[in-house]
Amino acid sequence: MRLSGVCPVVAWVLQLVVAPAGALAQVEVGPPESPPSVLSGRTAAVAGFVLAATLLADQSLRGQVQEFRGRTSNAVARVGNGFGEPRYVLPVIGAALLVGQLTGRRSVTRVALRAGGAVAIAGGVTTAVKFVIGRSRPQGDGDADLYRPLSGWNSFPSGHTAVAFAVATAIADETRDSWSDAALYGAATLTALARLNDDRHWTSDVFVGALVGHLSARWLSRRPGGLSIRPAGVTLSIEF
Repeated sequence: MRLSGVCPVVAWVLQLVVAPAGALAQVEVGPPESPPSVLSGRTAAVAGFVLAATLLADQSLRGQVQEFRGRTSNAVARVGNGFGEPRYVLPVIGAALLVGQLTGRRSVTRVALRAGGAVAIAGGVTTAVKFVIGRSRPQGDGDADLYRPLSGWNSFPSGHTAVAFAVATAIADETRDSWSDAALYGAATLTALARLNDDRHWTSDVFVGALVGHLSARWLSRRPGGLSIRPAGVTLSIEF
């Protein structure tokens, strides 16, 4: 019996069977990669320095802001407050989510989900910290160093600023042009300035609020798997 015609076939079969096994043997199976950190050590150090500086200068900074307060700044502040007001922001996010679902535009749905999730996280964090810290607001004869934990005082940090920066960051992370980023962060900064103008917060309040909002959105955007939304009866099921 001649094997010359059989050997190539056997060799081909062995290659199909053995080669994948060899390839698998060379693959190193390790733990899944964790998402990248949202705050580097250097950024954390800078943020800590800025927070310390604003805490020390809160009283004097408040006096300077109120010295220049006037009709124009109050008018601008009314616009800035709107971008961080949940009763305005949440309906807009809900409308965007509905539009994305009805039109099948997944990018719109994704942005709306990220913005809504970021606002929810930032709102939860700021509410908890406000309750625990219990800092007095600057209105009247407010003292920047007056704290009463668990008292209901709720100046630190700024919730409006957190919402504004959460929305700005969530949308900016989905865009590819610099002008929209500038507009979004500019609007969020206007909210922070509005809170100072209206004498509702100290400078350190709005700084930490901005940081909370920004990091909330960044944490969501770097979560593996992204976001999805599925109909579940008459409700919506959101997966993170």
